[in-house]
Amino acid sequence: MIRYRLGCSSGHEFESWFRSSADYDVQAKTGDVACPLCGSTTIEKLPMAPAVVSSRRAASVKPQAEHAETNHNPSELAALRAARKTVIENSEDVGTRFAEEARKIHFGETEERSIRGNSTFEEARALFNDGIPFGVLPRLPEDLD
Repeated sequence: MIRYRLGCSSGHEFESWFRSSADYDVQAKTGDVACPLCGSTTIEKLPMAPAVVSSRRAASVKPQAEHAETNHNPSELAALRAARKTVIENSEDVGTRFAEEARKIHFGETEERSIRGNSTFEEARALFNDGIPFGVLPRLPEDLD
């Protein structure tokens, strides 16, 4: 998975995840990448600093729940909420059977469809190691209460 910082022709900025840079290129060319705020499909990649985590920095990072009071960029939160709403409205909730269903879909044992659900870290790692594509819905501040 690769994350890109993107901008639309109306000046909105947002981030989105893709399976690969080639997937982004195909989706952008066919107009399948759209701004979650205005719907514009005139999208371009924006400069983005790489995320480098050293062992010293990793040790100092607090668990996510402790960051609940951090100031968040309202436009980024709006974009995340819109993207999350779209995923939820256009996918089937399979609950804790997520990893099992993702495998069945990947190997053609069941019909292809968009699903969402929960998995353990170990299940997610196994899916990743087996080359089965999936994404993670971000936790929003309201989820941390």
